[in-house]
Amino acid sequence: MAIIGLGLDICSVARIQRILDGARAERFLERVYTPAERELCNARSDKASAYAARFAAKEALIKALGAPKGLTWHDMEVVRAGGPPGFRLSGVARVEMERRRAEAFLALTHDAGVAAATVVLQERS
Repeated sequence: MAIIGLGLDICSVARIQRILDGARAERFLERVYTPAERELCNARSDKASAYAARFAAKEALIKALGAPKGLTWHDMEVVRAGGPPGFRLSGVARVEMERRRAEAFLALTHDAGVAAATVVLQERS
């Protein structure tokens, strides 16, 4: 099975914290994150780190897919169901993954004031 896409992104936790502290925080959160992502991140003591990691994950997936036209932030939901993190895809993201016969693998980390994500797209057999 071939690797058919790779994306990497780094996001400043302080940048996300400034957004969370700002007047337009709710508008940003509603535009970028799904309700389930907001619920999960808001329940964490380190909200900014959780939001930054998910932002980096979405950016990494956009890069791995080559930024297809029509892709929205809500087409990509970062999920964690007791195992490694992954994506629940809809809209353009799902169509692109099906068209490419691909599955996405996601790695997240945050340390030293940054969150980082790597996405590998692998062709399904």
